[in-house]
Amino acid sequence: MSSCPITPLSQVLTARPVPLAELTVRDHRGLLDALGAVPDPRDPRGIRYRLEALLAVAVCAVIAGAVTYAAISDWLQDLPEDDLPALGLHRRPAPTTLWRLLVRVDSVALTQALAR
Repeated sequence: MSSCPITPLSQVLTARPVPLAELTVRDHRGLLDALGAVPDPRDPRGIRYRLEALLAVAVCAVIAGAVTYAAISDWLQDLPEDDLPALGLHRRPAPTTLWRLLVRVDSVALTQALAR
C-alpha cells in the first residue's frame, strides 16, 4: 500500500458523482468534523495549523482534480483569501507544510473518516 494519501482520497471522493449544490456552513463544519477523526502524526510542539484544516485543503483540491502534491499546493495558492476561514485556516500555509503532513498522515484512517 502506498503511503501517499492522494490515491485513496481520489478513489473515495470520485467513486460516485454528486450533483453540484451550494455548500452551507453546516457542510463545511461536517467535513472538518469528519477529518477530526484522523490521528495527527505531528509532534504537538510547534503546530500552527489544525490537522482538519490542512486535510480539508487536500480533500477539496483532490475533488477539484489535483493528483499531485504540487497541484494541491497550486490549488491552495489560487484559493481566494476570503475562502480560507471556511476551511478552518486563518492564513495560507506553505506548500512544504502540506507536503510534510500528507506524507505522514495515515491514509487508511483518512479514507475511513471520509467514508463515514
